[in-house]
Amino acid sequence: MRKWNAILSAAILVLFILHGVLGAFQLMDMGTALAKGLSHTLLTLVFIHVVIGVKLTYDSVRVWKRTGAPYLRQNTLFWARRVSGLVIMALIAFHMTAFSYKAGGAVRLHWFGGGQLAAQLLLVAALAVHIIANARPMLISFGVRMLKPRVGDILFIMSALLLIMAAAFIVYYLRWNGQ
Repeated sequence: MRKWNAILSAAILVLFILHGVLGAFQLMDMGTALAKGLSHTLLTLVFIHVVIGVKLTYDSVRVWKRTGAPYLRQNTLFWARRVSGLVIMALIAFHMTAFSYKAGGAVRLHWFGGGQLAAQLLLVAALAVHIIANARPMLISFGVRMLKPRVGDILFIMSALLLIMAAAFIVYYLRWNGQ
């Protein structure tokens, strides 16, 4: 199950990058190529990833209860992964509702204020934590050797992409509020 989750995580990462970059272009008024199908596929894969994550967490907690040795201090990274994933799930709901709603069969934009901006920036931060905490295990699960150079490159690229996404939210907020 862990191998399938790693494959699923890689697919989610690719779709997330596409969604984030296309969305950033759209928010900065540099394009309108955001595909609804891409978003729905990403959301479906994230849901499956969550189900697998809950199952793996449940199995771990069951073992800890049976052995009586949870080793909470030694498993802080494990819990950081779980908590950041939980935070992401809550913030995805805000993300989905922050930009549009249907009225009369047409998609309309919600007012994009400071609360919406804060929620989107928190989503980017939670994604950064989740990606950083999981990059190494994902590479290991794919059998990548020589992790040091690859992890640094991947984290640099992801940091740059996440920064672009955060900047797009800020630009959108400024444009929406006429500043």
